[in-house]
Amino acid sequence: MRINSFSILVTTAFIGLNSCQYNVESVLYGTSDCPPIEATYQMHIAAIIESKCEGCHSGNSPSGGLLLTDYDYVVSASAYNGLGERIQLPLSDPNAMPPNGGLSACDVEALLDWVANGTPFE
Repeated sequence: MRINSFSILVTTAFIGLNSCQYNVESVLYGTSDCPPIEATYQMHIAAIIESKCEGCHSGNSPSGGLLLTDYDYVVSASAYNGLGERIQLPLSDPNAMPPNGGLSACDVEALLDWVANGTPFE
């Protein structure tokens, strides 16, 4: 069986282009221009969630049925609803959050570090 070189090239390019979903340079390369912090919900995360997420994820009909109005809801979203993954998706992905791209690289890094450190409250 002879394999067409063009088919191999196209397949390799397709896999390569679709294999990387993260769009946060500090996550990809481990370098960051963000100030080093030990993020806690009370000191850092609550402000990010309030300014970037609660507009859609609060009230009687939160977007996607996901409330992000207090610590317990945000912890649950990070553990069971893929919050960490969704905030890293490229804006071209329909599952990217927030859909307007409102999170800075430092916000994303703070949220990911917070989750990695066990979602501390204080």
